[in-house]
Amino acid sequence: MDTITHGIVGALVGKALFAGRDVPATGSSKPDKSRALSSPTARAAIVACTIGSIFPDIDIFAGPLAHNPLAIMEWHRNITHSALILPIWALLLSALSIPLARWLKWRSPPFLTLFVIYAVGIASHIFLDLATSFGTMVWSPLRYSRPAWDWVFIVDLTVTSIALAPQLVAWCYRDPAHFWSRSIGIWALLTLGAIGAYFLASNAGYGFPVAVVGIASTVFAALIFLPAAKRAGFRWTRASWCRVALAVLCMYIALAAEAHHKALADVERFAAEQHLQPVSLAALPLPPTITEWVGIITTPDGVWRALLQEPSGAVESTQLYIDPQSQPFIAKAEKLRDVQIYLWFARFPVWRIARLNGNETAIDISDMRFFRERVPVTGNDSRQSRFAGPRAGRTGFTFEIVFDAQGRVLSHGFKEPE
Repeated sequence: MDTITHGIVGALVGKALFAGRDVPATGSSKPDKSRALSSPTARAAIVACTIGSIFPDIDIFAGPLAHNPLAIMEWHRNITHSALILPIWALLLSALSIPLARWLKWRSPPFLTLFVIYAVGIASHIFLDLATSFGTMVWSPLRYSRPAWDWVFIVDLTVTSIALAPQLVAWCYRDPAHFWSRSIGIWALLTLGAIGAYFLASNAGYGFPVAVVGIASTVFAALIFLPAAKRAGFRWTRASWCRVALAVLCMYIALAAEAHHKALADVERFAAEQHLQPVSLAALPLPPTITEWVGIITTPDGVWRALLQEPSGAVESTQLYIDPQSQPFIAKAEKLRDVQIYLWFARFPVWRIARLNGNETAIDISDMRFFRERVPVTGNDSRQSRFAGPRAGRTGFTFEIVFDAQGRVLSHGFKEPE
């Protein structure tokens, strides 16, 4: 999950569980009663949970500092994402926070409570990362495997919206005198965010229908303005808003897990119907909803990619990617340390060989988890033509090795996205 969403979820958890007593707005003309009031320790608790929820991603700075281009695979989601080391990180953050809060003149929760807040924030980060398909070294340093549950996409805008929108709505209702100006501004901001997400997703190769923007804007408007009827929204505390949102978020993730279970069964059914011999297989989510899935099946013949619609299980298109057979350049590439790291990370690697100008040879390795759809193509292989479908464009996770005519390595590294 992206770091921004982690922080938003952390703030939601902090407001829902750790912000203490929260008095809703009464609508009184008196300044101390015309707006909602929070517990004296609320600010420190919310900030602590937010920091805890984004803290594990501090490892993204290790790569640039060490000039390691493969740090995103080798180091990211490693020790800072470990469930075994979690108590140590929570203890360290708590110890640093007490004097910092004193310096800022914030009232801090007791040390043990602060420890629990940080632990929950870090745990929420690890849980959400496990729910994606990227893989998280949750058992490091004892074991450096990368479990991945494949429930939600790496950047899930639904998760972000469920966690963010109710917090903003709660802010609108905390001050009745400024409700309308706040609400209209928040609704416009959320709608612009949906429009921005539409263009960003399209440019990234994961486009969705523009109607989704209209639906999202309508949902945001209902969430913001409907509770104003009979002033019901003003009687709800911020904690109430956030607890409901947290419950909805948990239900969405549970629904995604169930959808994944169904999609995985459909991938297994497809493999059986086509008489494939799976070495490994997976069902991975595609944005923007949990109804779009891609099935990936590694077989002795190559790697299959199938697009599925859930809950029907309908297979929309398939494509077979056949690895080059017995190429000496591949054997040389596999001896490179960077290639070994890439292959350790990749769950569904696909090799391609291309001849370049000047008698040079380029070998690309791509992880099919990060493929994006392109235009339909067909191949010469009869099975590939029979199941021709959209060709998946390679992303920035494509690794390229260039050899000269004598088989010497000229360069290697990540290839720019197509």
